[in-house]
Amino acid sequence: MTRIIIPDKNDPHPWSVFVAESAIHRDPLVISDVVRILPHGGEVSGTVYTNPDTDEDWLATGEGFVPLTTVTRVHPGNIHSATIPIGTEIIDRWWGLPIGYIPDDLVDIPAGWCINDGKEYRLRQVALPALLDMLEAAASEGVEIRVLSSWRPGDYQRNLYMGAIERMGRNQRASAPPGHSEHQLGTVVDLCDVEEKEVLTAAFSDTPQGRWLAEHAGEFGFFRSYTDENTARTGYISEPWHWRFWGR
Repeated sequence: MTRIIIPDKNDPHPWSVFVAESAIHRDPLVISDVVRILPHGGEVSGTVYTNPDTDEDWLATGEGFVPLTTVTRVHPGNIHSATIPIGTEIIDRWWGLPIGYIPDDLVDIPAGWCINDGKEYRLRQVALPALLDMLEAAASEGVEIRVLSSWRPGDYQRNLYMGAIERMGRNQRASAPPGHSEHQLGTVVDLCDVEEKEVLTAAFSDTPQGRWLAEHAGEFGFFRSYTDENTARTGYISEPWHWRFWGR
């Protein structure tokens, strides 16, 4: 299957501040001198720099360094007046979607296939039949798989991301910034077993559900986004529970 090629993370397309404000620091350290303050929505360009001592990502500009935890960048190909065609979306830690982007064809996932936790589970209309076919095929072989998470709006992702920063620090690679989560596409599901024994853990790959998905998900157009082999390219940790629909 042909996949899109994610462009250079240091492409000069500008980044914009998604928090209230962000500081340009003299050095890539939060405690360093502040050169000036960028307001919400303010734009800045530079190259991505990872501090080898702290493993934190910064944007190196001509003036100084801006923490990548406060800025977002929309890939030009993701700026559409309508819903972005499936399989053409370019999204990773360094390229994202408009934070307000919402696909116009979201539909509900039947509750029987979801973890019953009171949340809303939605997916793009074209992806839903493929998901149901996949879950039904697994069940027919005695492997029960449930949806733990699906479409998430940009504002909701912002709260998840800021919470992850507070819990795990600025160098965390588990939660995406707003606009940079594949969940916002409406073509991604996080999956788990019925009993929720291995939820959002690497051990999920060794469960019957994880092994079945690794062998069969591609037959239905679903592929793992984050593996041990592509962490440097995507900017995220390996996630055996996270599956994206690319089309059959």
